[in-house]
Amino acid sequence: MGGQAIKNTPVRRYQLAEYEQLKAEVLTQLQADFPECRMAAIPAYRSKTSFGDLDILFETPSLAIDLKAYLQERFQSPEIVRNSHVFSFAYREFQVDLIGSSSEDFEISLHYFSWNDLGNIIGRLYHKMGFKYGHDGLHFLFKADNYQFGEICLSKEIHPILAFADLDAERFLAGFDTLEDIFRYAASSSFFNKDIYLFENRNHASRIRDRKRPTYNALLQWLETQANLPAYPWASVKEQGGRQTQTIFLERAFEFFPEFQTSYLKMQQAFEVWQTVREKFNGRLVQTWTGLENQALGQLMQQLKAQGSNEFGDFQQWIYTQPHAEIERWVKAQV
Repeated sequence: MGGQAIKNTPVRRYQLAEYEQLKAEVLTQLQADFPECRMAAIPAYRSKTSFGDLDILFETPSLAIDLKAYLQERFQSPEIVRNSHVFSFAYREFQVDLIGSSSEDFEISLHYFSWNDLGNIIGRLYHKMGFKYGHDGLHFLFKADNYQFGEICLSKEIHPILAFADLDAERFLAGFDTLEDIFRYAASSSFFNKDIYLFENRNHASRIRDRKRPTYNALLQWLETQANLPAYPWASVKEQGGRQTQTIFLERAFEFFPEFQTSYLKMQQAFEVWQTVREKFNGRLVQTWTGLENQALGQLMQQLKAQGSNEFGDFQQWIYTQPHAEIERWVKAQV
């Protein structure tokens, strides 16, 4: 999970037997030291025989310690690298990745990270549908053009999340013996289309990231050998342009996640208010009304927002309900 994070200490691949022994040792120690925290080794396909690192999902909110200092002392690690919520440390010539998780995201994170790169692979399906699947669940990004106004969580439960993409949750929970099993599972969705995975159809950031992933490259090689896979007729197989939610998938989400429609309509209303407020109160208008520019204009805008909140409570709602002439009169009165 941390990639090749350990760079200054010799580490090597482990064969299955020694990997299982080290996994048991590390987990036993962590469970003894942190009995209040949930933790789990992230599973790989069952026929895998060699390993480049050990990934452990670790519930962290209740910790009140310096985790880096703990790893140095307990495991005598010569090198520890932190990347956001992941602590990678060298132990017995091997890389161990401790992946921090909130309590509410622990279960879905374990599902997302399990089975090699499967979470990322099926995440492409959700992306094409206009949603975001990650370690914190399935989300809808409420956007206008390139501006993201808000985000709505549809679910953190694996059954409805997988069903939404026409994937069998029970098959997923049973696990996978081989990489090919993983690939066939992803391709079992009626929304699958191999073209959405090709590097020429990915954006720049995705190409850079996924070219480094052995499982993703193995998927592409496997796709070249397969015939008769589902080929959902996406309007575009390009990733460029970001998530575009078609009405058909928005309505599907309303069906699969009943609370989503209420949240969506509420956010849509909030967005309409926000748009109206931006049109009725902005730097360009205030500049026209006052003649101020640059730093002086910026300072006045901050002053107006603070004064408006003190005077009206919900300043945005006040702007929304007032005619343009009243807003102009009030702004000029503050100068």
